[in-house]
Amino acid sequence: MATETMKLRVKTGEKDGKNFWDDCGVLFVNKNDDGAVTSVTVRHNMFPNVEMVAFPPKSD
Repeated sequence: MATETMKLRVKTGEKDGKNFWDDCGVLFVNKNDDGAVTSVTVRHNMFPNVEMVAFPPKSD
């Protein structure tokens, strides 16, 4: 099973045309051997002890 990892960032400000960003979490996309998404896990710094998981809808 493969996992794709993405940073979650939030824009915290702008000055002199420069954007400032804060890394606020990580998104993990879990896939099976066929490449289909099996689940998504989010870890966010606003909820340090909470693991949020989402599953794609199952086909009937």
